[in-house]
Amino acid sequence: MRKIVARKIAQYLCEYRNKIQSVLFIAYCLFIVYYTVLSRESSAEHQIELRFMWAYREMLTGHLKWKEDVGYNLKNILFFVPFGFLFPKKDSIPTWFKNRRWLLILCAGMLLSIFVELTQYIFCLGLCELDDVVCNGLGAVIGHGLFRCIMLFVMKYKDLKDKTSIKELNE
Repeated sequence: MRKIVARKIAQYLCEYRNKIQSVLFIAYCLFIVYYTVLSRESSAEHQIELRFMWAYREMLTGHLKWKEDVGYNLKNILFFVPFGFLFPKKDSIPTWFKNRRWLLILCAGMLLSIFVELTQYIFCLGLCELDDVVCNGLGAVIGHGLFRCIMLFVMKYKDLKDKTSIKELNE
């Protein structure tokens, strides 16, 4: 009975995988906007930091708060990993991005991050940083790579399982 239920669930997930993935992607994008913009309180002034990788420069010069600043960069990378992992698979990709899906995901992640950073700056909702945009884009690409690795593993496992079941049928 358990095997039948598990098989039905697996069939359902495989059949509707793209739709489920798209819904989860949209929900995660809304979560990003909520967490980075809507849940913050406005401050009195605009804050912006456009020095590229300034936290790492502070690390090299021995600044006292460099660990905290580098930690924020790592959190920004991790924050966008689900974005790249859940990015919907569409058949109609612009020709410039054909065979470069990672570049499409990088651009999409950075565009969402630019939107967030500009909104934070305009409404005084936090520090607008160039590093955040770069780290978020990197996180999106890492998420895409993780998704590809998992899908390759699943496909190899499924292929191996199909070959095993065919062998069992022939015996």
